[in-house]
Amino acid sequence: MKFATKIILGTWIIMALCFSLGSLYIVRNNFQFSYDSIIETKQRQHLINRYSLEADVRGKVEKEDDFSIGLVKKCVKKIEDYGQKDTGVILTEIKEKAENEIFYKNIGIDKKILNFIETGGAVHYEVYETDEKQYLLMASLIDFYGSKIKIVNRYDISAIFAERDRQLNTFMKADIIGMTIAFFLLFLLAHLLTRKIKKLSVVSSRIAEGSYGLRTEISGHDEIGELSRNFDRMADSIESHIRRLERDVKAREQFVSDFSHELKTPMTSMMGYSQLLLGNSLGREEKEKALDYIYSECSRLQKLSNTLLKMLGTLEETITKKWVYTEWIGEQIEKICLEEMKKSKLIIEVENRQIYTDVELVVTLIRNLVSNGDKACSTKESDEVKVLGKMEEASGKYLFFVTDTGVGMEPEEIAKITEPFYRIDKSRAGSEGGSGIGLAICSKICQFLDITMKIESVPGVGTTVCLAFPEAKGIENPKD
Repeated sequence: MKFATKIILGTWIIMALCFSLGSLYIVRNNFQFSYDSIIETKQRQHLINRYSLEADVRGKVEKEDDFSIGLVKKCVKKIEDYGQKDTGVILTEIKEKAENEIFYKNIGIDKKILNFIETGGAVHYEVYETDEKQYLLMASLIDFYGSKIKIVNRYDISAIFAERDRQLNTFMKADIIGMTIAFFLLFLLAHLLTRKIKKLSVVSSRIAEGSYGLRTEISGHDEIGELSRNFDRMADSIESHIRRLERDVKAREQFVSDFSHELKTPMTSMMGYSQLLLGNSLGREEKEKALDYIYSECSRLQKLSNTLLKMLGTLEETITKKWVYTEWIGEQIEKICLEEMKKSKLIIEVENRQIYTDVELVVTLIRNLVSNGDKACSTKESDEVKVLGKMEEASGKYLFFVTDTGVGMEPEEIAKITEPFYRIDKSRAGSEGGSGIGLAICSKICQFLDITMKIESVPGVGTTVCLAFPEAKGIENPKD
């Protein structure tokens, strides 16, 4: 059963029950009030009849000094003549040792009336029902000079029962009409309320099928609007996560492809040289050349493997941070890189401060940046790579700048330059033995050490890489 149907039926049933119970309660209260009122009215009327009869009979007896049943019948007839003809009257002489005798009646008598006369106390009443009408029987006992006379009045109270039935029929018709109208109004209301939920269901189903760009875009300040906004935020997060996973899968596929390509050329060459060595057809000089090539290529592949493992974070080395002087880092960079500079001059200017970091990883990081800068240059006479270190007092961060005057990069290349095996100039990198993973390693090191790396480049002017080292808060410097 659909949610809208549940809302319609549930609300409709509750409304029908409440309306019906309310109607019954109103009719019952009205009837009870009318019933109590008519009982009270007829009781007073009966007492008036009784006292009138008693007073009349006693007045006659005092004048004539003779009491008889005939005198009572004559007085009752007089009361009927005064306007009580619509009231049934029965007079019964109550005898202790003989059967009671009904000596006057103006209505028919059945077993129920006879049973009412025989039972009851001095004053009592009972509702008497026939097939078509309802009557109130009311009786009281009068003692006339030793003779006990029971006067019974019958009053027609069918009107209050008919009014009750009329009210029930009216409320039943109103109930049917009202609940029919309510059903259609509930149908419209449920459709309006569930329209947004249906849209939410359709969008979620489409997203499950792969349409990750869809959104509900349901406005409103109610719970459904809030649910829609939360759903859209969740969909944004899922889409972003899926896109990221797709990019990761593509990157892994490209990584495997590029790595396979990197291995293919040296492996083919080494297999060729190995076959020549196995054939014993080479001279001593050629054998040494072949062995030297095989050794150099094996060394390069080993280095490539180690750098890949570093980049993937799978080496068992742990990060060891300590306080170190930046001037010492500059000296290490100069010692390592000076002999490696082939196309540019190396300039190092470092403001001596202490930073809290892993020395080995930082030296590797700056060395890779210097190496990449040198490869982007043309000649030592015209180009240079400059390493500048200084403290940024406002932020409390120490900054290293590695700037070259090489070929530079286009803006779209900067976003891709840290991807594994990505090369701007593949022919140049291949001729120099580069593998295209230098900046990927740099990016990984920056993640490990919480260093912010920012790359700016202008084609034909050069490239500047800024490394912002985090401030070491709460870490005691033993040399302070």
